[in-house]
Amino acid sequence: MKPTYATMLLAFVLFSCAPLRNLQDAKLDAPILGAIGKENTSFLNKNFQQIGQPTLAHSVALSVQEIPFTKSTFKEYSVLKTQKGDKPTIVYVDSLPVKPKYLRLEIKDKIGLLTVLNDDTNSEVRSYLEKDADCRIVSSISLYMPSKEGDELAHAAEVFLGTNYNGSLQIELINGKERQMMILPEDEIFDYSVMGFCWGEDIYGNPRIETLNDKGGCPSGTEKSAQKLSDSRSYLKL
Repeated sequence: MKPTYATMLLAFVLFSCAPLRNLQDAKLDAPILGAIGKENTSFLNKNFQQIGQPTLAHSVALSVQEIPFTKSTFKEYSVLKTQKGDKPTIVYVDSLPVKPKYLRLEIKDKIGLLTVLNDDTNSEVRSYLEKDADCRIVSSISLYMPSKEGDELAHAAEVFLGTNYNGSLQIELINGKERQMMILPEDEIFDYSVMGFCWGEDIYGNPRIETLNDKGGCPSGTEKSAQKLSDSRSYLKL
């Protein structure tokens, strides 16, 4: 019997939906906090191409939240672990009243971050950012941590993001006079958010980062692209 038009159409729809489901589950590794790079987003996917990281001449204060997993956030976490060939470190049961928790770390001192980005130690970073307006900086991450380390991080009196002697970004916990350095488990990071750069000029007419914006636009008097500053100067001269 020859296949009917309806049968052929159904087969085509089923075949077309198979790769679509795979794309919905696809997600590349989440980036580290403070990383600089480009975010690629679509209806089906979000990933971050890390290009580099700034040097933090002064540590930048962070906020830390403990948040119970939901069905959707646990799915994000478990999908990312599975893609790496690992099993989720925790078990989530929706019917149980007490849910496992993850940590959300966010850059709290945005003025402090702005100061170190405009510091001389980051002149090469700024030079790169001036040429590429699509770059962003990772402002928050969500990750799961084992109970002991997670409790220490969640209940520390102060938490900072800094640069160690190797030039790598690291977390610093402060409790009174006690200081503790901590390396976050990058394979447990499953979500993130970013901020963009808004440019202005210093008193000598050199480009500098005026604000950090997570809503996509830049306030009046600043530009999303540093190159537009020189275009404005050329226009005024005319």
